[in-house]
Amino acid sequence: MVTVSSCRLPDSMPWYSRFAHHAWIDLRDEVGVWTRVEILGFPFSVHVEGISEADAFAARRFDRDVHLLKTVSGPQAAPIVARVLELAEACEDYGRFVLEWNEEGGFVAQVIPPPGRDYRRWPGPNSNTFVAWILERTPGLHAELHHNAVGKDFPEGFRVGRTSAGYGFEAELAWVGFGLGLSQGVELHLLGMTAGLDFWPPALKLPGLPRIGFAATNL
Repeated sequence: MVTVSSCRLPDSMPWYSRFAHHAWIDLRDEVGVWTRVEILGFPFSVHVEGISEADAFAARRFDRDVHLLKTVSGPQAAPIVARVLELAEACEDYGRFVLEWNEEGGFVAQVIPPPGRDYRRWPGPNSNTFVAWILERTPGLHAELHHNAVGKDFPEGFRVGRTSAGYGFEAELAWVGFGLGLSQGVELHLLGMTAGLDFWPPALKLPGLPRIGFAATNL
């Protein structure tokens, strides 16, 4: 089973970022073990950590409501689980969080610095850029990230390609971009923010505000 979720950032973050969403991916393998893939921590780094089933289905995180954006289950989930873990292990852009067993018989947490670009909360690359990067490279896993997931459309230079929702195309520069598709409708991306109009289900998306209209569908 695979789920893609997001929630608003907690009150511990700077006031100007609390409207923004943080996205992550949860995976359940064939024996029922759950793993969460995301960027988290200080300093920020790629986390691939085991979680409980209760955590995977929790309705709240960071004391915020969790938005379930995508669910894939059944036989088609197994290759997606393998692909997401492969990509997470291969990604070197953001640094890596690892737990190592020491000689004293316990685990020691270590953050390996990134050899490439740095993490930037705004406009990116950030935790949402990382999730969008995985979605774009995982066949069968398409999800429309929340319109307040700042960084979801951050490109490496100039980019023209498929949206992470898998049902449209977008053109992006670092500061401005445009998206058009069945799932996300029409979107304008400016300075890392998203404004747009969904076709189905109908809704208005404005930076810093909740979705105005019908709730997004889990396509």
